[in-house]
Amino acid sequence: MKGLFREERGSASVEFVALAIPLFIPLFIYINSFASMTDGHDSLRTLAREASRGFVTSSNDEIAFGVAHEIMTRGAILLGYQAALERGEIKMSIDCNAQPCISPNNGIRITLTQTQANLPEIKVSAIEYVSPWA
Repeated sequence: MKGLFREERGSASVEFVALAIPLFIPLFIYINSFASMTDGHDSLRTLAREASRGFVTSSNDEIAFGVAHEIMTRGAILLGYQAALERGEIKMSIDCNAQPCISPNNGIRITLTQTQANLPEIKVSAIEYVSPWA
């Protein structure tokens, strides 16, 4: 009897590894793709937030649109989106609650949209308000 038990020692570990690896590989692939998508959302959301802050702290509309565009362009390059900018995959839209945009208590929404082939569209936005004393 003792010889029979010695031969099966460790077989549970081998069976676990043989069954677990095929089950865990798709899980790791899913977690990796989810992390990549979440990172993309966070980066673009930060970029939209910074562009909206720059917009509302500008002295007039003409300067504000230029500042937002410059922040978005330079920030995208710093965050590793230079190739996406060159391909035109990242678009920015600016919506104001009232005209002119730089007026007291006015809300500004900056939306960034990234479209890539074979991937879902990423759309993020940030809202900032012009100071009531502007």
